[in-house]
Amino acid sequence: MNPALNIAVRAIRVGGKIISQYYDLKNITYTTEQSKILYFIYKIREKVFLSISSIIHQSYPKHSIINVCSKKKIINHDYQWLINPLNGTINFIKKIPHFCLSILIKEKNKICISVIYDPIKNDLFTAIKGQGAQLNGFRTRCCEYKNNIQNKIIALYFKEKNIKNTHLYTSLIQQFLQEKISLRQTGCSILDLAYLSSGKINAYIGFNEKSLRVTFGELQIRESGALITDFIGGHNYIENNILLVGQVNILKFILKKTRILNQKLI
Repeated sequence: MNPALNIAVRAIRVGGKIISQYYDLKNITYTTEQSKILYFIYKIREKVFLSISSIIHQSYPKHSIINVCSKKKIINHDYQWLINPLNGTINFIKKIPHFCLSILIKEKNKICISVIYDPIKNDLFTAIKGQGAQLNGFRTRCCEYKNNIQNKIIALYFKEKNIKNTHLYTSLIQQFLQEKISLRQTGCSILDLAYLSSGKINAYIGFNEKSLRVTFGELQIRESGALITDFIGGHNYIENNILLVGQVNILKFILKKTRILNQKLI
């Protein structure tokens, strides 16, 4: 195993254990004050980050270790470890077992290793640039699309931003339902991207998706054979905050639908 990946796996499992303990022992509901809930989540993220970063620091004391949930600026360094201590916060709060931790390693600002961990299901998704993606040690590939679009699964993420996006989102859902496509909006976009890379779902569509969340799953996606585009088939998905992810043929199918809908909305 790659030495850096080995450390990342060891660290993320320790962080996952902490998350699992809080998930099992604490009953967080919206009946308490919102400020107390936010503070509690903040303390959990801090504890997870400190536990993960201490393990990394023992082996790589000169590398930058960054908590992406913190407001601190990212340090410009040749080696960066980006840590997302918890994605899928609402699921965690509401006791829905679909959330994850993730670690991203950058060398000279280029992503080289990605680790995503679901502590409840004990699923470990890993990817090394040029060496493929894995789930629990087994090589994974994205789902191939041939002739039949029916019974495929598409995961969705939507955060309202403007009317046009809302209309496009609802119109796409209508189109997919007519095609008998199954839709999922799970509340954990990083884990959705990991699921796509391991063939559990067929495509992912994100409206107003945060670029950092995309970054954590990007290497997994590419190493599994999937592609990322914007809604016109280009590469400006970060700037546009709208992206499509999937195997090339299913992307062609979705892009055909979005082009028709975009023309109607103009």
